[in-house]
Amino acid sequence: MAVLEKIRSVQWLLFVALILLGIGMLGFLIPYDAVLALFNQGGNRAVGEIGGASISATEYQMALQTRRDLFNYANNQSLESEVWNDMIEQYLLEDDYKALGLDLKQGEFDEIRFGDQISPYIQRTFYGQGVTPEQKDQWKQTFAGMFAQDPAKYEGYALVIKQKRLREKYDMLVNKGIYANSLEAKYEYLSGQEKVNIKYVLKKYTDIPDSTIELSDSDVRGFYNRHKNDKQYVQLNSRDIEYINFAVAPSQADIDAINTELGTLAADWKVAADDSVFAASKSASGRYVVETVRQSDSNTEMQKKMFSDSIGTIVGPYDENGFSKLVKLVDRKSVADSTAKCRHILLKSSGKNDPAEIATLNAKADSLKALLKGGASFEDLVNRFSDDPGSKATGGVYDFFPRGQMVKPFEDFCFNSNIGAIGNVETTYGVHLVEVLDQRWKVTEASIAVIDRQIKPSSTTMKEIYRAASEFSINYSDYESFKTAADTMGYAIVEAKGIRPGATVLAGGLRNPFEVVNWSFKAEKGEISNPMSVDGGYVVAALTKTLQPGVPPFENVEEQMKEAAMKEAKAKTYIKMMSEGADLAAVAASVGETVKTAANVTLKNATITGSGTGQEPKVAGLAFAIPSGNMSTPIQGEAGIWVIAPEGAIQEAPAKDNFFEEQDQVTSRARGGVAARLFTAVKEGAELEDNREGQ
Repeated sequence: MAVLEKIRSVQWLLFVALILLGIGMLGFLIPYDAVLALFNQGGNRAVGEIGGASISATEYQMALQTRRDLFNYANNQSLESEVWNDMIEQYLLEDDYKALGLDLKQGEFDEIRFGDQISPYIQRTFYGQGVTPEQKDQWKQTFAGMFAQDPAKYEGYALVIKQKRLREKYDMLVNKGIYANSLEAKYEYLSGQEKVNIKYVLKKYTDIPDSTIELSDSDVRGFYNRHKNDKQYVQLNSRDIEYINFAVAPSQADIDAINTELGTLAADWKVAADDSVFAASKSASGRYVVETVRQSDSNTEMQKKMFSDSIGTIVGPYDENGFSKLVKLVDRKSVADSTAKCRHILLKSSGKNDPAEIATLNAKADSLKALLKGGASFEDLVNRFSDDPGSKATGGVYDFFPRGQMVKPFEDFCFNSNIGAIGNVETTYGVHLVEVLDQRWKVTEASIAVIDRQIKPSSTTMKEIYRAASEFSINYSDYESFKTAADTMGYAIVEAKGIRPGATVLAGGLRNPFEVVNWSFKAEKGEISNPMSVDGGYVVAALTKTLQPGVPPFENVEEQMKEAAMKEAKAKTYIKMMSEGADLAAVAASVGETVKTAANVTLKNATITGSGTGQEPKVAGLAFAIPSGNMSTPIQGEAGIWVIAPEGAIQEAPAKDNFFEEQDQVTSRARGGVAARLFTAVKEGAELEDNREGQ
């Protein structure tokens, strides 16, 4: 009886337990996304919006899985970025594709995969750098086998290839739609060839102390109100952050552990019955790896042992290109190796094949040869006279190179002359003064079996770095303490400004920062992040500024506006001062400057020689507009205030029958990146919303 009473007293616990058990069974029988969907979560939750259309989590995850099954990605961030960008592209451009009649028929589908017109995407993804008939046959067989045995996978590839090809065709149409007419080409020619000489007085803004100009807060506010809608101040949807990168690198203990392991393997390898079986079983790759090393002056100390020690010797462990290596000398032999080593001084020609010019260069080469015979340093003469930047850093030396690598006259001299010979060699580049340093017709090769380990941080090191990053983010959870602690503890803070949605690289060289970018668009100003795994390390970030698209609030552009307002105030003050001079000398005296001369000013370049400034289009334009002998009124330029006076007539451009070359140049320049810029504009107009964080 007492037991029954006890059960009645806790019957509510039994009721709760039954409910929990039921939910557990429901979760077991019904897919997780469907259960979450009952509460408007999971698969039904929108991870983004493109052009007014919502993208559900289920749709996004299915797209990721489909693409993951088809291709190998370096990391999840790369996969997610490409899939998301492809979804954006499909939503925004699909109607345009249909309106333009863009499609991919079977004949073209085959042609861009195996024919003479391989598409850029196919080449990058399937062929790599080169496309050979053998590779084409191999991929043709691969796709044919896939079509017969795994049609779903074949269809997956076909859909991706079709989407990529439609974008290629769309971009080509955009590019072909860009065209420069003959009038634009003529202006391109004239703007570079017509020239004028001027005298000028310049007062640079940087030479005017700010302290001499009165500029109040209300002046800056007024400048802001007048210019806040100017294109240069338009605010894009972006974020500014400061971050600390807790880089994860192998510790000395990690390196010691790897070398200790390989040292133990070295002892076992010496007595192993079969080199290949032992090496394959102990190698990180699981394969028997044999490498060939050639004997040369550039061999490292460890590599030199491979040419001095006896066959069967085990060398290492030693570090090479991020790996700790243990190698066993398997074989050593001499092989044919027709190579030469030389050094040269290039006296570059104009390329016009002018006999008089070549004779002059030969005479100069003879003079240099005489200096060498008199004891001059070859390296010194290279630095002073050679026009070959590629070999200056090596004292003009080209280390052992095979036949077929250099231009023929140069090569013939290096291979057919005696070692120590010095002579002049004429090539299409000009005249070379060449000295043959060495030749060899055979070289020793060592074959080595390799067991290696990548030098990487251990799980213990990874955990320790994560712990340090995590403690930092917890202990210093506001911006001021974040900054102070970083300074005190010696952590470098990196500023990344103007981060846009989908950014793939941040200031400081941070690659694949997708988690950081997504966090920055969801955090509040001043918020400190938890550690985020990025680029092989952990990042703790502080959000310092949130910029919404449109007219910028004053506080976001205050410094820019103040600088521009100061520049305007300086111009106003000095324009008044420089307006009173009767001639350039008087103008110069009024502002403490001198009169200078600039020759050959053009509209295309718009740089005023001798001024130490960048391009000044307004000044260059007026130089052609003001009659010779007249003086301009003060001009508010990019770098300062100018007063100019053209000298002499405008130098006319040489007559020309046509402007086809300029037409090609203008067209090519206009087409550069136009398709990408157009699509960026389309995306910005679509008001994209990315809520994928945590997906």
